[in-house]
Amino acid sequence: MNKTFLLSACLFMGQGLLAADTSGTLSPESAYLIPCEISGVNNSSILLSGTWQFRYDDKGKWSNVQVPGELAMQGYAIKHDTPYLYRKSFTLPADYKGKRTILRFDGVYSHARLWVNGKEVREHHGGFTRWETDVTGFVHPGKKNEIQLEITDRIDDISYASGYGHHPIGGILRDVTVFALPETCLYDFSAETHLDTLYKDAVLKVSYQGKTSGNAEVAYTLTDPSGRNVSLPQATFPLKENGNSNELSVRNPLKWDAEHPNLYTLAVSIREGGKELTRFSKRIGFRDVKIVKDRMLVNGLPVKLRGACRHDIHPTLGRTTTAELDSLDAIRFKQSNMNFVRTSHYPPSEKFLEYCDRFGIYVECETAVCFVDTYRQKNYAPGKTQDSAEFTPRYLSQCREMVKSFRSHPSILFWSIGNESVYGKNFQLCWDWVKATDTTRPVIFSYPGSVGEKKPIYDILSMHYQDVDGNLNQWGRATRNFQGHGIPALFDEWAHPACYTYKTLQDDPNIREFWGISLDKMWSGLFDAPGGLGGAIWGYIDETFMLPEPKKGTSFWKEFARTAKPEDYQGNCVGYGEWGIVDVWRREKPEFWSTKKAYSPIRLLTGQVSDFTTGERLILPVYNRFDHTNLNEVKVRYTYNNGVEKEAVSPVVEPHQKGLLVIPSEDWKAGSDLLVSFLDADNELIDAFLVTLGQPVVALPQPTHKGALQLEETSDRFVVKGNGFEIPFSKETGLIDNATVDGKTLIEKGPFLNLDINLNHLTGAEVRKSATKFITSEADWKKENITCEKRGSNILVSLTGSYRNVRTDIRILISSEGKMEINYLTDGQPNGFLRETGLSFYLPETIDQLSWKRKGHWSYYPAGEFAGNEGSTSLYNPNKVAYGARPDQPWADDTHDYYYWADAGANCDRPLTRKAKGMKENIYFYTLSPATGDGLSVISPDASVACRSNKRADGQLILYVNNRWDYPEIAWGNYCKTLEATPCYGKIEIIF
Repeated sequence: MNKTFLLSACLFMGQGLLAADTSGTLSPESAYLIPCEISGVNNSSILLSGTWQFRYDDKGKWSNVQVPGELAMQGYAIKHDTPYLYRKSFTLPADYKGKRTILRFDGVYSHARLWVNGKEVREHHGGFTRWETDVTGFVHPGKKNEIQLEITDRIDDISYASGYGHHPIGGILRDVTVFALPETCLYDFSAETHLDTLYKDAVLKVSYQGKTSGNAEVAYTLTDPSGRNVSLPQATFPLKENGNSNELSVRNPLKWDAEHPNLYTLAVSIREGGKELTRFSKRIGFRDVKIVKDRMLVNGLPVKLRGACRHDIHPTLGRTTTAELDSLDAIRFKQSNMNFVRTSHYPPSEKFLEYCDRFGIYVECETAVCFVDTYRQKNYAPGKTQDSAEFTPRYLSQCREMVKSFRSHPSILFWSIGNESVYGKNFQLCWDWVKATDTTRPVIFSYPGSVGEKKPIYDILSMHYQDVDGNLNQWGRATRNFQGHGIPALFDEWAHPACYTYKTLQDDPNIREFWGISLDKMWSGLFDAPGGLGGAIWGYIDETFMLPEPKKGTSFWKEFARTAKPEDYQGNCVGYGEWGIVDVWRREKPEFWSTKKAYSPIRLLTGQVSDFTTGERLILPVYNRFDHTNLNEVKVRYTYNNGVEKEAVSPVVEPHQKGLLVIPSEDWKAGSDLLVSFLDADNELIDAFLVTLGQPVVALPQPTHKGALQLEETSDRFVVKGNGFEIPFSKETGLIDNATVDGKTLIEKGPFLNLDINLNHLTGAEVRKSATKFITSEADWKKENITCEKRGSNILVSLTGSYRNVRTDIRILISSEGKMEINYLTDGQPNGFLRETGLSFYLPETIDQLSWKRKGHWSYYPAGEFAGNEGSTSLYNPNKVAYGARPDQPWADDTHDYYYWADAGANCDRPLTRKAKGMKENIYFYTLSPATGDGLSVISPDASVACRSNKRADGQLILYVNNRWDYPEIAWGNYCKTLEATPCYGKIEIIF
């Protein structure tokens, strides 16, 4: 085929069939259900996914590629606006003769032209909507047939999906299927459920288009979730040409909601002359969605949507998905206590919606229109298409294909007609069509404020990135306390995990754990705000693509795919960033547990019972944050006295209400912990809480050395000697110089002042470059004076000096037991928003173990959690995961990150694991030790200190002990403490 001809044909904007011989074919925007059975046909559908052939250029050889999957992720560096060709040969069964043959593409990015057996059939715009073509007149039953598909990654695509991927994502991204239909058939099928005013009985309204000779009928069979047939007053209806609408009355069906996803099966058969021609089935959920003032009601009860935004990501094939990943994602949503997903920024696969139906997940189903006239990189201009008549067919066809394909799914609560775009007539036309076609669902649009004073094209207020108190002004629309404008307010992007704070993520991944406070505040505030509908974390999954070195072409996208990353961070892995609560392999990140806790539909309202009586019951206040579940449907278990586990009677507490949980009388012990766990019917953990009985008792490490201290002075040192330990101080620097315990070095050098201050901002909408900072450096230290003197049985070391203009006064009190109390204060530092202030120490490479106990934000963490209330870990992991390879270890055990740290991996030759690097906040103790022998512990009886470890690029291990800390760079309206750096002082305690 001539490439010049193909390029010119790409400019054709129509959606219709192009070949002349198309008489009798069905409309190219029709939507079909694949039949389970067809009379006279053994296999009614054939999956054509798998190995296809691909040609990079006209003169090149054909190569095998995987379908579905991106081409760039398979080594073919395709260019924008350049056509590339796929082909696939297959044998169409002979029994398809006399039947209609339909070819389905579930997603081809972004412009496609189709040939069947050398004849041009049609073209299609849009990479994420399903399109189906009646190819009966082009195929040869019983013979080998060939499909050729030309794809072009259009730089002007209204979805901006390649811009989002930071590389051309072009290719066949979803499944390809060929299937048969009888000549007499139906299509554009939809099933709506209408409940009566008492939300008891229902009418199942089935609508469809028909093709018939005039004597066919449609018969229905409905079975309930247990498989029993449901009695229908009328189950058979004549099949009419074109429009059909049948109503099936159903008495008191089980209702579908996210907490009770009761699914019925509707079997539909077409009969003619008493003979069944074909049969298909559809899962049905009886549910009703209404907006009443500023609340959304599902089956008459208000709902709160706790969710996340989801992209399609396959770790090795890119912007695609599989049934296995769709299933896993739905399970991950449920495991993290989410009941809502926004399918940003395009419709999902139907498999994913089927899993949402099955597991109970509400869906905002979004059309593939993004960043129109807003945030597109200049590479992807023009983006101002909202009023362009040339682009109208693209807007409308993709919207129609989405709604026609998916409208029978009970999980879809409402449609989205665009993301973060400026209003125009093309969005208006989409709104008009959806509202005229589907009267059972609301519609949302972002940005609603861009509509101005015109009649709204939205039923729900979409707002992105309010502050933790629910306040936001955006495009002339505003919310206060998560409410605004008298309609439900949905923050369908909120609580953005830190992903642009490149340096922080490298040095201190605990910013991910700290983020959980934001989500906790947001959800708790919104839940109690009547007009607050819910929120969706941006996002569910990391947005990174581990692209291989191209086999064909060059990775030109590296010139613009950086999101302002510094040079040291630029590797082959591209994308927006690691903004997910899971990574691309679906491994849990620290944000996952925070999401499960913050979004928990059950909240125990106390963490301590100070006044209890042994042998008497405990009464604990509880908040039911379910929408449709009484707490008596949930199992309650409690564990006490180090492992005794029993079940408690679940309290009767209605949704959105507070009540009391009674724990039976037991032999309670003061200072012990009571673990209360809530489980679902499948014994899966919903949430767990640790309740302290009486005052908490924390066993701290104790110094073990005995004997008097000695102070020796030489020409260049003061040496403090104890029984089994020795702490020399250099007279030149005033710093510790290789402190030892039992002859082994535990501190090489220190203490250094650790001062990190943001000078030019607190937080912002998007922080992709570090703030202007003031950071002290060990190289800037200038000693002024050092003295050592005995104070009773202790020795006091007094040290003064400066870091540039910051005067520093440090006093170190050393006891004979092997304990150092270090007080410090500073003067002259610039004021600003504090990142961390404290002291740091150089440690030897022999130290390789960490253990800690702390007072975390959550009372309970599972064993092995990244930042649990107690834990232990090796600092190192020899199992380096190769670029693009599947990891066989938890996320927290990784030492290399090919997005943030470029393809060289981590920032030194022997990097720490993420778990070892992450700051442990509010520690009672933080112990670092070698594999054998004693170590050192930072202790804090009131849990007021934070510790972290890190490696410099030269391999130096450093311990940071902070008296105050914050993450002002976290941005996106998230919570931070807003601490000022001045005054700066503190105390830390270290024992050997």
